[in-house]
Amino acid sequence: MMDGSTPIWQLTVDQIKELIQSIIPVPAQTPEIKEDPYLTSKECQEYLKISSTTLHRWRKAKYLKSEKFGGIVRFKKSDCDKVLGINS
Repeated sequence: MMDGSTPIWQLTVDQIKELIQSIIPVPAQTPEIKEDPYLTSKECQEYLKISSTTLHRWRKAKYLKSEKFGGIVRFKKSDCDKVLGINS
């Protein structure tokens, strides 16, 4: 344990860690972030078992959401699951 009169430059590494933890408490548990993978058009077609024409029509009609990354169309797997009626 430290007393308040010790200059900071004389503290040991363990004392500095203790000081930091007393100022900024570490959260007990961080929430788990579930990452939703993106599928290419080809992967999406195979996953949904549809043709490229159907995929294009669904995308154009906004039945299936899509996003563009650098000009390349990607589909969230969770959006594909919604089309299939799968709750994820």
